[in-house]
Amino acid sequence: MKTIYKMKNNDSESRFFTILKYTLVITIFLLVFSCSEDGCDYDNSQIVASTISEDCILETDLNLSTGIDTNEDAIVPAFGAVDPFWKILNQPPIFQGTPGNPCTSTAVGAFTGDTYVMNFNNSGSNAWVNQAGSSTIAPFDLGPNGSFGCNNATNTDGDRVPYVFERSFCVLESTSVDFSFTYKGDDQITFQLVDNATNTVLSTSATYVWGTDPVLTWSAASLPLTTGSYSIRAKLVNTGSVILGFSFLGNLVTTNGDEAISNNADGCCENNVISVLNILEEDCDMLFNNASDMLGDNWVFNLRDASNAIIKTETTDVNGNIFFSGLADGTYTIEILNQTGWTQSSTTQTVTVINNTVQIVEFYSCTN
Repeated sequence: MKTIYKMKNNDSESRFFTILKYTLVITIFLLVFSCSEDGCDYDNSQIVASTISEDCILETDLNLSTGIDTNEDAIVPAFGAVDPFWKILNQPPIFQGTPGNPCTSTAVGAFTGDTYVMNFNNSGSNAWVNQAGSSTIAPFDLGPNGSFGCNNATNTDGDRVPYVFERSFCVLESTSVDFSFTYKGDDQITFQLVDNATNTVLSTSATYVWGTDPVLTWSAASLPLTTGSYSIRAKLVNTGSVILGFSFLGNLVTTNGDEAISNNADGCCENNVISVLNILEEDCDMLFNNASDMLGDNWVFNLRDASNAIIKTETTDVNGNIFFSGLADGTYTIEILNQTGWTQSSTTQTVTVINNTVQIVEFYSCTN
């Protein structure tokens, strides 16, 4: 929609500044105008907010599939092949057999937030969990023929702790969206649509179980989204030791054809993530490596900004995780609120996040 301000010669300046004076939200405008003897027509259809990158392209349709490049072509599986859009948010504890046997897989490296394209045993485009038009991704660099050989630890509910992946996108003008995705995963995968600013889950898929389910579909119609940062989050669990990965195929489109959504690769929305892992232990060695160590659920953490003001307070889930997402570039302090009977070597940790990155912080509490 276009708004035109008509301004006559003698009073155009005073009217222009009156409009600015009563504007409630201060932003930077690129004003496109033309003048004649009758006055000037100011056209704000090319408004550019100072907080949004000029590289952002407003679209009606986003391909959110796994393992596609910036041209939306499937990435060929190879060692070192990285998905440019999907990120990994956490490093859950993993073992080779039991908690007393830490995973020794050579694929497990330092956390970078990157996800890797792989194709188990060079399967065909629709074999294993592959889907034509996308590629399968994993939390480690398993390459085209890689194996993993480790399993996820269990939480206090007896469930495996998932790897959490995220594919963010921006809504730059309030709109509604439709989507229909197909997905497969080894061994189990569930998806959520999340509002990053509030961590509110707006829609959840059914859980796919490898060896049991055919390809599953997750869809929605006319789902309203206000301006902000959003993500598709995938929760992947490995229970069969040998291999893990998932594929996700499909598009998200605006219901009425609004040019209102954008990929977040160019920093269109603020979505840095601080990922918290809370671990409870008896031996105080600051390692999750024996049967007595537990994931600390139902613990409260504060997030403080650079001025030390509390901007978010969250409680750890059953996996000991909190994801402080939708954060602007900057320096933040994470503060644990202690519970009776426990002590920490440090009650706060400070990190800096920039350019839509992920930072993991681990807190270890041990019994007094």
